[in-house]
Amino acid sequence: MEQTILLLGQRRLEGKSLTEIIKRCELPDSQLITTASFSGGSKTKTRTDTWLVIINAKDFDQTKKLLTSLDCKNNLVPVIVILTAERKELEVLLSLGACDVISPEILDENLLTRAILSAIERKRIEAELIARDAILKAINFAAEVFLTQMDWDSRIIDVLARLGEAARADKVYICQIKPGEKPGQNIVVHSGWASKGIKYKDASGSEIDCEVLCNMNSHWQETLSSGEMVIGPTSHFPLEEQSALKKKQIRSIAIIPIYSDHLIWGLLTFEYLNFDKQWTDEEIESLYTFARMLGAGISRVDAEIRLTHLATHDFLTNLPNRMLLEDRFEQAIARAGRSNKKFGIIAIDIDKFKQVNDSFGHPFGDKVLVEIAWRLSESIRTSDTCARVGGDEFTVLAEGIRNHVDLLHVMEKISHALSQPIEIEGKAVNLTASFGASIYPDHGEEMETLMEAADVVLYQVKSTYAGFRIYKAAKQISLIEED
Repeated sequence: MEQTILLLGQRRLEGKSLTEIIKRCELPDSQLITTASFSGGSKTKTRTDTWLVIINAKDFDQTKKLLTSLDCKNNLVPVIVILTAERKELEVLLSLGACDVISPEILDENLLTRAILSAIERKRIEAELIARDAILKAINFAAEVFLTQMDWDSRIIDVLARLGEAARADKVYICQIKPGEKPGQNIVVHSGWASKGIKYKDASGSEIDCEVLCNMNSHWQETLSSGEMVIGPTSHFPLEEQSALKKKQIRSIAIIPIYSDHLIWGLLTFEYLNFDKQWTDEEIESLYTFARMLGAGISRVDAEIRLTHLATHDFLTNLPNRMLLEDRFEQAIARAGRSNKKFGIIAIDIDKFKQVNDSFGHPFGDKVLVEIAWRLSESIRTSDTCARVGGDEFTVLAEGIRNHVDLLHVMEKISHALSQPIEIEGKAVNLTASFGASIYPDHGEEMETLMEAADVVLYQVKSTYAGFRIYKAAKQISLIEED
């Protein structure tokens, strides 16, 4: 069924046709429905094929009212808002469920495409979480509590103990299969439990290990890879498979694959040392259920991490965005107080970057931005933060500096990294960047104050092509003058 994009509000902005911009976006085939009446937003509740909603309202109040009526926080249809909004207004719109708010002054099909793809991915993950949560409600209360914790490792021993006691097992442990290693060398113990009277260490003095799993034969590997479990008393296995089990004094074993997002993540193993365990069909199904529940818990944590990452990082460059930069700023203040040091805010603007887009196209320009982001990340210290705050605008938070000389060294290193030619697809471009910087607490103690100070001197630098400068009250002092 054809998907529908719903455009609510005005079809034009800043003298441009919004419908034409949407049509030029690199999106799946969709039917675009536009309506100037905000009551048309009810279609998102009645149409099952609505794929995306774009709101181009006249002002903040209209946009807020529409987001509230659409119940966007509980709606899995992504909503993009086009509006010039102050910071507090932006926070309100995002809290009401808008996936992104784009200023009309910078809107083009390239930016809109990235915003839409990011919003769709975030909503897809949200839908995935909702579906998993519905399954988890069917699990027993203790397991449900475990799955609601982001730090599921902190509860896993309790969960394994409860499961092991219920199954009357001597040992229960989870082994994770690490990617990239050779079979047998990539299986490591993640967590384990042993019943009372059973030492956590075996006769050889080793902790609970996965030697049996590391040395499993190809038949076991094929069985587990197909999603089936290896289960039964040791005496029921072929003679060639019994030796490894008897070496560990295992009389019965059950090995269940754990899948996360349709990929095998690890193995859940039950060992019986004192009797030959026979499993009923109901018990076997319960083992599968627990493995599926554990896999869902792992997937849920991974999805939460991915969702948080999407919300705090730039979709194109994977650099921190302004939201994460603000969090790092607060942390930097705390560290500066403890260390009695300062930190700098460096505003970076790529000179004449528009010419790159005009000459080679936006897709090429995006690849250049990715390369610039990589160079910025490589040129700063691990204690610093580099964020993308605009199209070709970046901000570096440089921690642990003592004075302006330390900050100048940071800018010199970044400037050198960006001055090298960038070669992509057989084409070479030479770019320069302008820098403006401020220092905490010399030039202010609020992030907005420091960024404004850095921007003031940045734009003076751009007008004189002076490279980089550090802000100073009353007037801006150049690099040479501050030395």
